[in-house]
Amino acid sequence: MYVSVSERFIECVNFLLESRQLRNQAELVAILGKSKGYVSQILSGKKEPSGAVVECLCEHFPDISQEWILTGEGEMRRKDHVVLTNLFERADNTVPLLPIFAQAGHLTGWSESVTEVECERVISPVKDIDMAVHIYGESMYPDIPNGSVVYVRKVIGPVIDFGRAYILDTTDGPVVKYIAPGSDDAHLKCISANHDPRFADYEILKTDILGMYRVVMCMKMM
Repeated sequence: MYVSVSERFIECVNFLLESRQLRNQAELVAILGKSKGYVSQILSGKKEPSGAVVECLCEHFPDISQEWILTGEGEMRRKDHVVLTNLFERADNTVPLLPIFAQAGHLTGWSESVTEVECERVISPVKDIDMAVHIYGESMYPDIPNGSVVYVRKVIGPVIDFGRAYILDTTDGPVVKYIAPGSDDAHLKCISANHDPRFADYEILKTDILGMYRVVMCMKMM
């Protein structure tokens, strides 16, 4: 049965949404740098994505195969055959699993120093990951449920991809939130996925942030 480029592109987008790597269509619009109407036409099958659009998606989500979208050859997820087959043979495909919990809630006043030698190493299903971290709390439910393990990549430099989930290593301990601009240049806004009033948004001083790690993938523990 013939499957078009549009259908394969839509399948990729649906996978990214289901795996929580992509939050919504608005985020896809921002990633592709195209208008909302243009992206809507692609997702409805009315317009075929250009090669540049496919390339942009695959650059942002490197486990997606550009060749598969354009030609149908191979598999949608490159890591199924390139990364996963070698995970048990190559130690550099493992990452430290921190024996601490990032709080999916308000800052807790708890802090702890952990060295890599103290960490169990786990296989990462995604390339270029710095560490894995357990999540505790309900404020990021349902996007990042209590007990999940997230795989994160350290942010280097001043550029922040607002609207995505980050673990902030703060002077009061680690916290996981969606990040938005603060009320001034000195602050960032921490936003919960859970709209319960108990998990109200709040701001944090940038000077209280020791490090930032972007959540690349969330694995829900059954």
